[in-house]
Amino acid sequence: MKKSELTVQIMLGGPSKRMGTDKALVTLGGKTLLERAVDTWKDYGCGVQLSVGAPERKDLAPEGTMAVADIYPDRGPLAGLHAGLRACTTSWMLLVGVNFPFLTPAQADVLCDAIGGADACVYTVNGVPQPLFGLYRKRCMSFAETMMLNGDYDIRNLLNWANTVYIPLEGAAAFHSVDTPEDLEKAQNLV
Repeated sequence: MKKSELTVQIMLGGPSKRMGTDKALVTLGGKTLLERAVDTWKDYGCGVQLSVGAPERKDLAPEGTMAVADIYPDRGPLAGLHAGLRACTTSWMLLVGVNFPFLTPAQADVLCDAIGGADACVYTVNGVPQPLFGLYRKRCMSFAETMMLNGDYDIRNLLNWANTVYIPLEGAAAFHSVDTPEDLEKAQNLV
């Protein structure tokens, strides 16, 4: 697949209970996680959109970046994926969690090269799928909607519905997630 056929969607996350404050706005290396994510992905594919969850968070989107609110509120990342696929104008969407500041376009290139005719492509870290950094075909929107209407809100289960390619990694530092103050402190040491 061609990168010109995909939109990048940065997932801003929900209430950030474990962080104690909005994790998209915490500072790492002089920039917020949101600023770092937009800077990293702004030139990848056809552009960046932000999954903001609730409509009242749309003002977090920097100028020139589309904010996408969930159509099905309070259903977690699966709702963000669904709304993003519905909003994007491309055939593919690269999902990137704002809390993964060390992921790079080179790692996204691997997903693009590996997906072939599949519906989704994600890494596994020590055997665990990483759906918040994945490439999804537009038709995954219908899988997500069916799941939510049936009361299943776990984005990992979408990978079972879809024809998914898994790329195994062992102990990948790039997937260091910033979800707690302790995670942020560790990440500061890596910047």
